[in-house]
Amino acid sequence: MLKKIFITTALLGCAASAFSASNRPEGYVTICKIGETCSVSGATNVAFGAADKFVYKILSGSFSCSVATFGSDPNPSKSVKECSIPKSGSGGTTSSTPTSSSGSTSSSGNNGGGSGSITGATCGSGGSTVNVSSTIIVSSGTYDGGCKVFNATSALGDGSQSEGQKPVFRVENGATLKNVVFGNNAADGIHFYNGGTIDNIRWTNVGEDAMTIKSSGTVNVKNISGYAGSDKFIQVNAASTLNVSNCVVDSMGKFLRQNGGTTFKIAVNVDRCQISNMGEGIFRTDSSTSTAKITNSRLRNAGSICIGKWASCTSSGITNY
Repeated sequence: MLKKIFITTALLGCAASAFSASNRPEGYVTICKIGETCSVSGATNVAFGAADKFVYKILSGSFSCSVATFGSDPNPSKSVKECSIPKSGSGGTTSSTPTSSSGSTSSSGNNGGGSGSITGATCGSGGSTVNVSSTIIVSSGTYDGGCKVFNATSALGDGSQSEGQKPVFRVENGATLKNVVFGNNAADGIHFYNGGTIDNIRWTNVGEDAMTIKSSGTVNVKNISGYAGSDKFIQVNAASTLNVSNCVVDSMGKFLRQNGGTTFKIAVNVDRCQISNMGEGIFRTDSSTSTAKITNSRLRNAGSICIGKWASCTSSGITNY
């Protein structure tokens, strides 16, 4: 009889734990519930929802855990919802008083020794929404998204880690994409062919990958923020040069991965970035000809900087915060 009671109690405990966890995304921790006032110390990707249905918004300081704050109700059938943030993230409390801003993504004067501040993207998540059913091709000139929120439909993918999803944007031949926010479904993000530039891009919830270099060229990435990915933030599938500056990237498997088993040469230069909560590390390759360096940056729980057979992989001006 005692054994049955023990087993029943254990099963109920596990069920309760599983139910609680379903009210926040995997890798997130609850900071408050609906109707309460929460506080985060810096710009943080906050999830709101219940029973595995969520919306996300970049917030800082004090805010109400409510439908009004996030703009929509992800699961109307559930009255109890939670606000949660990435584990080991900026930190949060249930409080009506804003906490210290020491964890803010704007880190002027404390950026690992380089010039300029680390701010990431300046576009927020409050712009009008554009639903994208076929890839938007930017083949020349500049495409300005006007800080609108671009959400992929199921025609492009579901924003999971499933292979074969389509990109929301395809940037070609040195063209520029700027002022874009990816919503809850980013599918396979941005694909680059023959080089290109992106500027002021925010990924609220990284899908398969944030961006993929599909053919050779020089890719310039600046003023970006990316949150809540499960695998790579950047995938490189062709010999190329990648320059990244002023980025804030949190909660990924790794920051960058050269396509596994390939030996072509890539050159990666990362400057003034804040990288946190990487499951494995920052740079990974199987190529003994590739090079990577990161300078003037802030790291927290970022894992190993260099993984694999790099010909050269260096870091300087790094602050661990």
